[in-house]
Amino acid sequence: MQTPAMDTGQSAELSSVATQLDDLVRRVVALSEEEDPSRAVDRPALLEVERHLRGAIRELERFRRHPPGS
Repeated sequence: MQTPAMDTGQSAELSSVATQLDDLVRRVVALSEEEDPSRAVDRPALLEVERHLRGAIRELERFRRHPPGS
């Protein structure tokens, strides 16, 4: 018996989440690259946020390629 394919609604929702995560990464990177000296203390935290967002993107893509039960 074949596993049912992911429904289109769920696929569209996951695609939307992936797009939002990509946008968040771009925005965090832009903040961390600002030349404003007052932001220098924030840079390590922003790099950590970027790392976690990229990890979330990898996990989401892994899930989209191989959903549970497939």
